[in-house]
Amino acid sequence: MKKILLLLLLLPTVLFAQKKEEVIKKLANLACECTKEKSEVTETALGLCLLESVGKLSDKEKKVIGFTSGNESEAIGKIAEEIGTQMAFVCPEVFSKLQSEGDATEEEVEEEPALSFTGSFEVMTSNEFNTIVLVNEAKERKEFIWLFSFEGDSLLIKNKIAKGDKIEVEYSELEFFDAKSKTYKVYNEISYLKLL
Repeated sequence: MKKILLLLLLLPTVLFAQKKEEVIKKLANLACECTKEKSEVTETALGLCLLESVGKLSDKEKKVIGFTSGNESEAIGKIAEEIGTQMAFVCPEVFSKLQSEGDATEEEVEEEPALSFTGSFEVMTSNEFNTIVLVNEAKERKEFIWLFSFEGDSLLIKNKIAKGDKIEVEYSELEFFDAKSKTYKVYNEISYLKLL
């Protein structure tokens, strides 16, 4: 008798879990179809496809996954991982496209290598910005501005650099509007400084 009662109590739970799994699989299939129609697969496009897929569910199916009016984002957040896992089996090419596009974006963001200049320390002035002047062996004189903290700035802060000391500076060229000359001017911003 106890076994039958226990079975009757557990049966709805098992059936509910199976029904939820079916709805998740249906959402994964719908989302896969939607993303295959897109020319570019991005995280945003994938999210929109998930929302579109949920919109195609019946009210009973929405209730099974806990999707009610007012808690859409919370419900999607809870089941997104399960849907994603199912999608990985149904349409793995979507995730490979998503990954390759992510890699391409990272490659585009990569910064240019810093420019470098080695010379003897001449002087540091404080006008609008702190500016240091270096002169290299070819007697080329170059000014560098100090806008932000950088590796090696403690050498300047603690006055550890004297006139004539040999220094290596890495910098980037920035274009700012000069109000005095009313033109754009290129400044060399220090990003790294090393005493040689």
